[in-house]
Amino acid sequence: MPLNEVEDDVHAFFTCASAQSSWQAAGLSSVLGSAACQQGSAADRVFALCWNEDYATIGRVAMLLWSIWHNRNDKIWNDNVRSPNQIGRAAFDQWNEWIAVHKLRSNDDHDVPPVSTIRWEKPRKGWLKCNVDAAFFVGAGRTAMGACFRNSSGEFMAGITQWQQLTLSTEEGEAWALLQAMNEAKSRGFESVQFESDSQVLVDAIRTKRRGNSEFLSIVNEIILVMLSCVNFEVKFIRRQVNSVAHTLARAANSWTSFRRFEIIPSCIELLIFNEMH
Repeated sequence: MPLNEVEDDVHAFFTCASAQSSWQAAGLSSVLGSAACQQGSAADRVFALCWNEDYATIGRVAMLLWSIWHNRNDKIWNDNVRSPNQIGRAAFDQWNEWIAVHKLRSNDDHDVPPVSTIRWEKPRKGWLKCNVDAAFFVGAGRTAMGACFRNSSGEFMAGITQWQQLTLSTEEGEAWALLQAMNEAKSRGFESVQFESDSQVLVDAIRTKRRGNSEFLSIVNEIILVMLSCVNFEVKFIRRQVNSVAHTLARAANSWTSFRRFEIIPSCIELLIFNEMH
């Protein structure tokens, strides 16, 4: 930007290349491209979004705008600089964490939180449970996933890890990971499976059958199509603390070949599974 050009709030939050990259990394590029974001001051655009978008989207936008502003001040006063991808992903993760804590506190106000919010639960008899998670290795430009299938006794049945040389947004990565887990379940002939993900945004998008042109929603649509053909596939949201087995697998994937299947329990999750069985 030329030195004699005054940066205004529209440029800082909406129109500069860095801000637009942050919106994309936060999975909000389709929102930025909506009619609500094209006219008026920054305040006008925010109010238009509040009028046109749902609660979760508005919350994610608010968190992103705060993250952009915080990064700007951190750069000016502390000479700390984060990339647009880091800004967008941090905003996405912070919103997910905030909403998870908010919902948990709401449960506390009315009743004791269900056991499932505290520890992993075995699936009902005749069903398998698949915990799935994504991991992001920004320096290596990789997105990885891990999935672990267990039976109604909590015993390890199968697992997969995979990585691709592609940097996805957090929500895209979580959706891609779930789709790979479902495809693996289909290829193994698993018919009754409850999939657990710690991405509230993903689970809500599947349940409400959100539609749109974003890459995230195109993967969600593929997931929905799989679930239509596999009527006993279910998807459930769980807290991150309860998803440690899949999280550990996804992190370990970066050290292995790009795709691995496991018929015997990997050593990195052996103790975790043992503790969750008892």
